[in-house]
Amino acid sequence: MTILFAFGMPGVMSSWGVAAVHALAREAFGDYSVIATDTVDDLKQHVVAQSGMDAVLVSQFPEARLSELILRVNVPFLLLLEDPIDAVSYLARATEQRDIGLVRAVSASLACLEPLAGASGALVLRRSEIDQGGSIDLLLKTMDKHFSTELKLEQIANALLHVGMTPPGQPSRAEAPKLEEAAAAVIAGYLTPQEAVPEVSEGLREIAKKVLRPLACDRRQATGNIFWPQEAFLSGDSLGNALDDLVDLTGGARCLIYGPYLHLPTGRWNARFLFDVEEDCYGQIFTLEIHATDLLGKLRVCPQGTGSFEAAVPVEVVDPRAPIEVRVMMDSGAIEGRLSAWSVEWLRAA
Repeated sequence: MTILFAFGMPGVMSSWGVAAVHALAREAFGDYSVIATDTVDDLKQHVVAQSGMDAVLVSQFPEARLSELILRVNVPFLLLLEDPIDAVSYLARATEQRDIGLVRAVSASLACLEPLAGASGALVLRRSEIDQGGSIDLLLKTMDKHFSTELKLEQIANALLHVGMTPPGQPSRAEAPKLEEAAAAVIAGYLTPQEAVPEVSEGLREIAKKVLRPLACDRRQATGNIFWPQEAFLSGDSLGNALDDLVDLTGGARCLIYGPYLHLPTGRWNARFLFDVEEDCYGQIFTLEIHATDLLGKLRVCPQGTGSFEAAVPVEVVDPRAPIEVRVMMDSGAIEGRLSAWSVEWLRAA
């Protein structure tokens, strides 16, 4: 039994890459099964049930245990990546969603894929790099070599017809197209790189840039720090609405800030809370909590005076698929006081 593994974030690169894997599988195996799962348990059940049939496994949100298995066994696989802002635009076109949920979905995928980026078994295909190279026939041959499917030239030619090559008998160019031209021909809702679509507001694009670019699975550009800006959080005083620039403390004890339900790769992190006290809150105590499936960390702080303040909480993320919620709670009522410039910076722990 042979399984061809393809992992990728939502977007054009993943859509075309998965189509290419299926095209290779049809030529290499004839009949094969499709494993659409993100978990090890589902993979094991499928292997047992299919009695040795060859298969293709595709996942955008692999659980940590699945990634660990792939790394331990060192099987060859594809990792399909592109600019995360393009991924947000692609999802906006493909769905009815127009809010920060798009950013959350891409952050979940990137957090899950991050451990696979440096694997020796990975053939990493970045959209920005692929189209600067050769045509899709060379790309398909590279994939064939990586998977050791050993297709003949006639089989490669057949596979190309499913991924953007002009069929025989139709007007065609002398050589195979490059990735973008091929993707535009076979992917519904195709978007050019860095295309600003009306479905995504400028404000949402800015949030996506701040949140997602540091998660882009590119170790050459990794800074180790991930920034969650104030505009990604929600207001405890107006549930479901974005946080205002100024947070008025006047009122009873309550949750002031919550969200943003974004994702982080597995590992140990230091959550650095940054905020300004615009108007003195006179000894008010705040409780800062970080939740995923369980409580990850908790800290009580008591800012003195006005100005810029920060506090740090160490946490360990074990499930990249679990959204992370930060809660800022005021422990007692207040007759005055204001907070601003709220944000959270995540630093990888040594």
